[in-house]
Amino acid sequence: MSTHRRPSTRPALRYGGAAVAALVTVATAGLLLANAGTAQAAATVVPLNTAADFAVLAGSGITNTGASTIVGDVGSSPTPAQTGFVACPGAADCVELTGTNHRVANAETGRAKADLRTAYTNAAGQGPTTEVPTELAGQKLVAGVYGSASGTFGMTGTLVLDGANKPGSVFIFQTDSTLITGGTGNVSLINGAQACNVFWQVGSAATLGAGSTFRGTIMAHDDISVKDGVTVEGRLLAGQQASGAGAVTLINDTITVPSCAVTPPTSTVPPTSTVPPSSTVPPTSSAGPTTTTAPTTTVTPTTTAAPTASTLPTPSATPTTSAAPTTVTPAPTTGATPTSPGGGAAPAPGTSAGGTIAPPGTSSGSNSGDSGSMTTGSATSTRMGGGNQVSQVPVGSVDAGDGSAR
Repeated sequence: MSTHRRPSTRPALRYGGAAVAALVTVATAGLLLANAGTAQAAATVVPLNTAADFAVLAGSGITNTGASTIVGDVGSSPTPAQTGFVACPGAADCVELTGTNHRVANAETGRAKADLRTAYTNAAGQGPTTEVPTELAGQKLVAGVYGSASGTFGMTGTLVLDGANKPGSVFIFQTDSTLITGGTGNVSLINGAQACNVFWQVGSAATLGAGSTFRGTIMAHDDISVKDGVTVEGRLLAGQQASGAGAVTLINDTITVPSCAVTPPTSTVPPTSTVPPSSTVPPTSSAGPTTTTAPTTTVTPTTTAAPTASTLPTPSATPTTSAAPTTVTPAPTTGATPTSPGGGAAPAPGTSAGGTIAPPGTSSGSNSGDSGSMTTGSATSTRMGGGNQVSQVPVGSVDAGDGSAR
């Protein structure tokens, strides 16, 4: 039994080795395809600098046939030749241009060509590169750097670029030779992918098939040929080589320089992490200032009710006690009491010295002149100098009213 088992196992091992080799091959191919969907290389935006303003930039000239629309600058350096660039609708071959046409070679166009060479080198040097099949149609790729396994790219259907909801996602395609799309070739952008962040570094020439839709900036070493009715959301930058070669040809095409949505907005989620401002709740702990209720203890000004204690001025009602002067007024009347010649108090008017009242208009006895005296019985009547007569009645006697005393 053992002899039967051993021979039977050997072929199995040989078969197993072949199977393993086949599995490795399949796995490798699978990894290539898997990598195509999830590129490991992180691509960065290619710095175009002044070349970014150009929708069409060439080295040996630009030729247009039919009516084309261009949004962006146009120029060629060192050869500034242009054909079919009359402003529409001035001729059958015309261009509706929104931008600057650098018809002559100038410093600005020369600088843009220099920036194109720098950008081309940057794109070619990014990596590591994930190799993908030559035919791009049918593939769905995320951000990354992609190279052609055969050194050339073709597209006869739709290539989908997935931004994974990251507007800053960058896609770079590197080919040593050509880029050729068919009439049904299309580049579709989903989930935030943007044409401004798609770059094609082409080692020789690029050709876009009639009726195709293309997105991204083509930086070609040589020429760029755009067939009839192509729509490009990107740039056609040809002739990066220093020799000055590189022409661009157009036929009833539309080329628009892409604009990038502000990438920061999505990354502006950090601003929501600006909840730290809400951590500026310390301001609420700045209830310390509210402890400045101490100012409310400045009710001490209300203790300036002491001024109301200045009601003391109302005690100056003592001026009303200056009624004392009214009590003073009697004093003069008492001082008016005349004194008698004998030193006693003079009788009140109409009274005799003895306290008897002499009837007005009567006199007793005789008078002796105006200031003489009149004596009747024991009573003596004296006339004062003013003609007033005073009767003097002995103490203990009563004036009888007839000038006599009793």
